[in-house]
Amino acid sequence: MSQAEPDPAPSAAESTGGPRHDLPGEVVVGIDGSDEARAAAGWAAAEAARLRTGLVLVSAYTVPHRGLLAYDVMAPDYAAIVLAHQQETHREIAAELLTRHPGLPISSTVEAGHPVDVLLGRSAGAALLVVSTRERGRFRRAVGGSVAQALAAHATVPVAVIRPGTAAPRTGPVVVGVDGSPNSRPAIGAAYDAAATRGVELVALHAWHDDMTLDVDERGLVGADIGDEALREIERALVSEELAGWAERYPDVVVRPLVRKGDPVTLLLEASGTAGLVVVGSRGRGGFSGALLGSTGQELIMHGEAPVLVVRSAATDSG
Repeated sequence: MSQAEPDPAPSAAESTGGPRHDLPGEVVVGIDGSDEARAAAGWAAAEAARLRTGLVLVSAYTVPHRGLLAYDVMAPDYAAIVLAHQQETHREIAAELLTRHPGLPISSTVEAGHPVDVLLGRSAGAALLVVSTRERGRFRRAVGGSVAQALAAHATVPVAVIRPGTAAPRTGPVVVGVDGSPNSRPAIGAAYDAAATRGVELVALHAWHDDMTLDVDERGLVGADIGDEALREIERALVSEELAGWAERYPDVVVRPLVRKGDPVTLLLEASGTAGLVVVGSRGRGGFSGALLGSTGQELIMHGEAPVLVVRSAATDSG
């Protein structure tokens, strides 16, 4: 016997750590009930405490469309049941986080809709959006990665992706990918800020290979091979130019430029093994102009051994 269609659940916002503060630049974290999401919430809470702002727990749920086979066997108050379960999960997570960060302003919202749409909407104006990925089987890995990649490609705020095993506190340096493109410059600023708030070294990693630099003479002709060391000096000059001016704004941050020959993705993945955080722009030089998230960001999101922060630029947003 067909059940009556449940009333659509309204968007529900519930305070879990005292009254909602609506602080500017809060940290927003996606919650789906998984262990990975709980770990990401812990990382996000530490970031909110470090930034002296509030934390927002956000969950999304969907209700099957009427007419689907599964719909007829569901309780008429299915949406309300899911909503109540998610809210209880938020209360449990908030209570646990408050034991580690007493006084941290924590608010909660559970909305009907796709996770990407809900998180994009709730992160507008935030300081940071945090999301986890999962690795329980091939399908779940693809799903978890696709949500993280969609958010990193479309969010207007920096997106931190926390892979399984990377949420625990780390003392390594902040590593930022520098490629000389306009899209990497906002990432450099975010990396300086992250290193300053953590009190750690900043490693500015730039990778180059032979087809990235050409020696052009006064006639516009490509000259003979000028050698690896000469090319390395050209690339070092590029990194110095990209870092110019930041030292005045962050005088206490120790910066270590690292210019290496090789594949950027491979070298950043290698650096993520000892990094506390890896920061990259959403799209670097040499990528497809229509791609909102470059291959470097995609690979780090799926395989990085440290939390990955993807920072979009105004040029990407308008491009």
